[in-house]
Amino acid sequence: MRSGLEARPRAIVTGASSGIGAAIARRLAEDFSADLMLTAGPGDEKSLTEVADGLAEVGGKIDTQVCDLADADSCAEVVARADAAFGGLDWLASNAGIAIHEPIMEATIESFDLTHGVNVRGMFCLALESARVMSRGGSGSIVCTTSSMAVVAEEGYVSYTTSKGAVTQLARALALDLAPYGIRVNALAPGWVRTPATEGSLEDSAAWSKYRSRVPIDRPADPNEMAEVVAFLLSERASYVTGALICADGGITSGARYSDWDAVLNPSLAPRAARLG
Repeated sequence: MRSGLEARPRAIVTGASSGIGAAIARRLAEDFSADLMLTAGPGDEKSLTEVADGLAEVGGKIDTQVCDLADADSCAEVVARADAAFGGLDWLASNAGIAIHEPIMEATIESFDLTHGVNVRGMFCLALESARVMSRGGSGSIVCTTSSMAVVAEEGYVSYTTSKGAVTQLARALALDLAPYGIRVNALAPGWVRTPATEGSLEDSAAWSKYRSRVPIDRPADPNEMAEVVAFLLSERASYVTGALICADGGITSGARYSDWDAVLNPSLAPRAARLG
């Protein structure tokens, strides 16, 4: 990390048009006045622009770029644009990803290839291009968003689950290979987070009454809770943390609970702690 007058970090945040990515962008802007290159996939440009406009008066410089993560040239273009705009790069919050739900007997190789192309190949390309720029300054930090499904699988998501398992190992492998260049790499594994992608399931009382039995904290996370972890891992506050998998999942990967859970069709039921109190 640079010091003095040049201490404002320069960062890329992918998947920044909504949800966790948008929350990460705001946290980096508010806490660090970071210069931000915000990216999103084709079709999300309007939402991305709205996020950027909302941060215009908060942090440092803000730029946006539509990026097809499955395309290596598109990844290289994003990093080159950030490098040109900010004069280097310090942080990468590699958050973007896709998930396709398919019953196993209906799963297709096309869905598998698409999911791995975005979630794994794209994350590798972006991390490598970013590391090449970071290495010029002798330091940098990368956080890859994986998933609790990298640790415990969920039915109907074989492509997504295997891709996130690969992302977890990618972060560990990059942590080893990039350590000599002063670059730290860590992985964040969220569980259930309230985002546009999960809103339907969270508002479906029958669906959530089943899912919540796996969440000891007994609620979905807010995107800002994930952003706090990412901000910590990127910053010098985590200067001795690399190759780590941080499961910010409300306890999903810890195990299952049974003793005080009732399968109810009432999504507004008070959390377990309130009931016990």
